[in-house]
Amino acid sequence: MADSPRQLPPPADPRMLAVLVVVTYAAAVIALWGFVSLALDVNVVAQTDAGPLLGPAMVLASVVVTFVALLRVRRRRSPVVAGVLAAASVYVVMLVVGAVGYTLIRADAAWLVLFVGAYALSPFVLGAAVLAGAAVVVMWASTRR
Repeated sequence: MADSPRQLPPPADPRMLAVLVVVTYAAAVIALWGFVSLALDVNVVAQTDAGPLLGPAMVLASVVVTFVALLRVRRRRSPVVAGVLAAASVYVVMLVVGAVGYTLIRADAAWLVLFVGAYALSPFVLGAAVLAGAAVVVMWASTRR
């Protein structure tokens, strides 16, 4: 009986790993926000008139930024700069989306500055930014052989 050649699976699409990592990132942010909210006994968005969609909009924006960073980190020699840039980008984007969203809800331009001032040191925003940087570093490390 002749040995038949073994067929190898098709090469994996490198973007698929980025999708898996960003989904894990989104789940980690949601879990972090839940635990921090329970531990500190505070709401993620303290303003009661903000509605139920402002927090998820901020998370969605951070997921998009993190996904773009994950797609770009494969080509780098070191993940440090990419991780710091991802964390800083997520931090800024979350504050901007939150501030613009709440400003539109309140119809008062002063909330552009007031929202950023209120949430600049929020553990929710800082935690999401740190997780984004960690996701980028983990993705880079997992693609090295």
